[in-house]
Amino acid sequence: MRIEVRHIRRQKAICLLGGIFVLVLTYRLTALQVWTGDVYSARAKRQHETRTVLQANRGRILDRKGRVLATNLEAQSFFVNKVAELDSLRSIAVRFSGNDGEENAELLRRLQEKRFVWLARKVFSDPRQDPLPKGVGRIVEMKRTYPMGELAGQVLGYTDIDNLGIEGVELACNSLLEGEPGDMTSRRDARGEALGALGVVRRMPDDGEDVMLTLDVDYQSIVEEELAAAVSEFQAVNGIAIVTSPRSGEILAMANVPLYDPNHFGKYDAAVRRNRAVTDIFEPGSTFKVVAVAGGLQEGLWQREDRIFCEFGRMRVPGGFIRDTHPCGWLTVQQVVEESSNIGTAKIARKLEKSGLYEYVRLFGFGSMTTVDLPGEVTGNVKKPTHWSGRTLASMSIGQEIGVTALQMSMAYGAIANGGRLMAPRIYRRRSPDGAWVSERPHVLREVVSEETARNVAEVLEGVVLRGTGKNGRVPGYRVAGKTGTAQRAREGGRGYDPDRYVSSFIGFLPVERAEFVCIVIVDSPKGIRWGSKVAAPVFSRIMQRILSLRDTEVRHRAVAEAREDAAVKASRPVLAGLSRNVAKRVMDRHGIKPIRANERTILSDKVKAPSSGTVEPRHTAVAADSGKTDDYVATPNVLGVPLRQAVVQLTSSGLAVSASGSGRVVSQTPGAGMLVVRGTTCNVVCSPQHTPIPGDI
Repeated sequence: MRIEVRHIRRQKAICLLGGIFVLVLTYRLTALQVWTGDVYSARAKRQHETRTVLQANRGRILDRKGRVLATNLEAQSFFVNKVAELDSLRSIAVRFSGNDGEENAELLRRLQEKRFVWLARKVFSDPRQDPLPKGVGRIVEMKRTYPMGELAGQVLGYTDIDNLGIEGVELACNSLLEGEPGDMTSRRDARGEALGALGVVRRMPDDGEDVMLTLDVDYQSIVEEELAAAVSEFQAVNGIAIVTSPRSGEILAMANVPLYDPNHFGKYDAAVRRNRAVTDIFEPGSTFKVVAVAGGLQEGLWQREDRIFCEFGRMRVPGGFIRDTHPCGWLTVQQVVEESSNIGTAKIARKLEKSGLYEYVRLFGFGSMTTVDLPGEVTGNVKKPTHWSGRTLASMSIGQEIGVTALQMSMAYGAIANGGRLMAPRIYRRRSPDGAWVSERPHVLREVVSEETARNVAEVLEGVVLRGTGKNGRVPGYRVAGKTGTAQRAREGGRGYDPDRYVSSFIGFLPVERAEFVCIVIVDSPKGIRWGSKVAAPVFSRIMQRILSLRDTEVRHRAVAEAREDAAVKASRPVLAGLSRNVAKRVMDRHGIKPIRANERTILSDKVKAPSSGTVEPRHTAVAADSGKTDDYVATPNVLGVPLRQAVVQLTSSGLAVSASGSGRVVSQTPGAGMLVVRGTTCNVVCSPQHTPIPGDI
């Protein structure tokens, strides 16, 4: 049988094509199995496995006593991750549009355009009471929450929806707080349905670390309450107050008013959320006079008793005049500060000259960061002497032509209270290797003035509170040093000052002999009354009285301990009244007391010496007296206007019993202040939550 040539060609062509197909198929199979096997294996794995991020628990933020300021709570989040029927999408949009404030139409549009859509994130309502629409998924997420609401809101800051810090401590410590997320994988079928209930955890999350602040919740709440009351009373724009420890530099309270709740940060403007204590600058006015005075005393250019002619309230300077609110003639340096004389302060600064004043401005920390490590802190505005006008020396000495922050002012006064040593402010605590919270060692930035100069300036400032413009800043039972300030606000967008806007301030520390607290109060643009002595000083007084009334306040414990020790000394003294001279002498011999003869009657008193070591040693001496009073009688302390707790301490320390009614501050007392009564007499006090002015305050 003869085969035609064309059939043979066809067979060859088929064989050739078959061979080529086999070669291509072999090459492709080899490529899939060898060269690109890993790529397709990974693609298949992605199609059949779902990776889930396991969020780490964000660390908590605590106050100095371990009370929680920020923590995490379980919340529900809802999503759609597949295409659903249009009717189902409409029902989903109707149910969930209200959670994030979106209109139904907008949410429906997103559902139609995207495969994955978040319906609601981190809500606390329990959705399991009603069945979820078909196609809606639910997961549990951790939501940042602030259990104390508005307390220290600007200091804490807030986090975004993904628990990342945005402002305040949340931002500054985000790397510590956020931790490291983990991940888990689970298998699914071709339709995307999960195979099995559990997945495989590839990496466990590493939770964030807790952060402890130096803030005290009790102090913070007191400061915020009193500051908010003052801002409301004077219809001011805002207010700032800070309480610090001058010896350690720790920030015990930092308040900004208006307050804001970080749980609902989206409802507040950025200006309200800002921590103005470190981000906003202002002209300090008369509170800044301490810089020129301290510099003049330190350089030996002035003594406290030196007299200055204050031009009767009006002095010409380049570009105009400097005026005093209270025109005066000759004043000592002490009186210049007490009367807050602008002219006297400018003349003190003249002897320092430009270079000297600028040097002390920088030494006190103005024009530099305070190292507090809070977001948004600014350096302030300090011009170099080469840019000063002919008026700047006088203006800067009285707190004009300079911009400072509230924290800078607080630390500068802390240097005076701390023997001339400027401390670095601290708002964080750290953990020791054994996990305990410890305070870092105080960091001295530099010695601004000598201890002697600091003591002299402190006594000058004490005179301001006793006799000068700061009388309303007095705190009963304590030596207080402080200074008032009333500065005009610079015009917005223009030169000069706004005649209708003032910054009223007071800054002080106590006790003068060994300061425990520095407190600054700033009220911006009060209506009606603008003087710092009337607006800010009373706020300082109320804040300090309330803080000192707390049972765990160190300075209060020391005062009570000293009072008890003094009472114990008095209780151990023999009563000599009514005894003959010979009998009294024998009694005193037994007690080791040396008699001093004066009159026919002799009674006992104490002279207490305070050695340099800080201990108190009683020295008993019998002295003469004509009154014939014995130790069975005591003078009733004046507790009017004092918080109830502090009043109880003062009365019991004097040897009196207490019967109290009501709560808050003492509004009346029986027996009256200063009355001589028998030791052990019950003093009846009536209290009211309303603030009662302290007798003698202006």
